[in-house]
Amino acid sequence: MVEVINNYTPPPPKGPVTLPDPDAPYDLNFRFPVRELESDKLKLVPFVPSIHGQALVEGMKPHPELLQYLPWDPFDTLHEFELHFEQRIRSDPTWMVYALLDKSKIIPGQVHGQLAGTIGYLRASPETASVEIGYVIVLPSYQRTFVSTHAIGLLLDYALQKPGDGGLGLRRVQWMAHVDNKPSVRAAERMGFKMEGVLRWDRTVPADKANGLKPREDDVIQLKGRHSAILSMCWDDWEGGGREHVHKMMARRS
Repeated sequence: MVEVINNYTPPPPKGPVTLPDPDAPYDLNFRFPVRELESDKLKLVPFVPSIHGQALVEGMKPHPELLQYLPWDPFDTLHEFELHFEQRIRSDPTWMVYALLDKSKIIPGQVHGQLAGTIGYLRASPETASVEIGYVIVLPSYQRTFVSTHAIGLLLDYALQKPGDGGLGLRRVQWMAHVDNKPSVRAAERMGFKMEGVLRWDRTVPADKANGLKPREDDVIQLKGRHSAILSMCWDDWEGGGREHVHKMMARRS
């Protein structure tokens, strides 16, 4: 008879966050190739905290509702945001965030422009040829404009187009949202994502957020939880009319 044991031990906690050397090239540390994306009105460039962070912090601070369904609160300082971005985004090779720049406000020859918000690829998996769109923050002055439509459309186009056409050739692009975040779900459906269902008790919610579900008594982690709506657009959706729908939506917002 074979003796069975279980020697698993949790990994040690991560040490203090060390910010990248500001004088060195900024390593995006992402599993897929990265390139700038643009439409006639919007330019997406890799988000670099030292370049774009201050504008985002200042844009979010007066509007905590922007982060209502995200697991963090507005940041008081650029340094706080830089630590967050390094720990949660750049150090995870499955995440990559873009800065959304209004092309009408970009000065030729400069990298700085009017920041409209952020959007990113999450949970990138070359093994399954899939990715998720998230970290979507559209600053108030750009809400109900072209920004959300163009940003989502550009990420879908790059993810689902075949490599020969300049894309990544992925099979699946996923969208997840707090089940109560109706605007997020509608934004995805408007762009052609298909609702697949609801993942119940999918993740935890910070204690200071009012939109979490109360766990049962004596719960093992004692944190509020949430249900998540999950939507997707896959390669066959894209080639079966999704591409034309996305491009039509972007043209309407031009």
